[in-house]
Amino acid sequence: MYDLLNPVEKEENPAVLSLLGLGPSTFYVTGQLMFAGTGVSGATVRISGTSDLTNVSTTDSAGRFKLISSEGKMTLEVDVSGTKFTIELSVTPPLVTLVSISNTSFTVFNLGASPSSLGDVTYLDITSSMPYEGLIVANANYGMTISSGFSFNFSETLESPSDADTWRNENFLISPPLSFLSTSVGGNNVIFQVNSGSYLPETDYYLTLLPGIKSASGKSMKPTIIRFRIGALYL
Repeated sequence: MYDLLNPVEKEENPAVLSLLGLGPSTFYVTGQLMFAGTGVSGATVRISGTSDLTNVSTTDSAGRFKLISSEGKMTLEVDVSGTKFTIELSVTPPLVTLVSISNTSFTVFNLGASPSSLGDVTYLDITSSMPYEGLIVANANYGMTISSGFSFNFSETLESPSDADTWRNENFLISPPLSFLSTSVGGNNVIFQVNSGSYLPETDYYLTLLPGIKSASGKSMKPTIIRFRIGALYL
């Protein structure tokens, strides 16, 4: 019997409704799956509860996955060589926010959404970095992490800047500020030295990479924030 006060809601497939012009727009939802600052390649990522076996993504060398979904909450099922976990996201295009990840050994960042009508948008990506998202530096691990400075590997060969230090200052923004020294740019790699005396103990740092970082083929870096913490570090 139909209850007028408590009607049963019929579930519809948003993707199908969108194709029929009856539902919300669909979007490419994308992000990077990382482990200790390195992209996780070959992982299988799918939307939980979907029967669409074609809407599955295998991460590339940068750990990037791309799936078609609509606005709202979405849960992803991830399989990394038999290690399975879930990621919950909130999609409010163009923003995508990480709600939770069931295996905190992994991180997911550089999330975003673009209309599927625009096609598959590609970016220049980080494949590994030091520091990396979520890193906590202390005396015990300083020598194994940032003691040699900052380093970044990208998915393609970089456009060579005319002045490496100026280019770094314009495209790698750090807050609170640090004192950067010499910069090296070669192939798909960037390295710059940091004055270790400028680190502040027990401080969260935010490193922002900007679209002025470009590949030789013309791809730009999507604005990317790497959050790391200097903990009990006394040099």
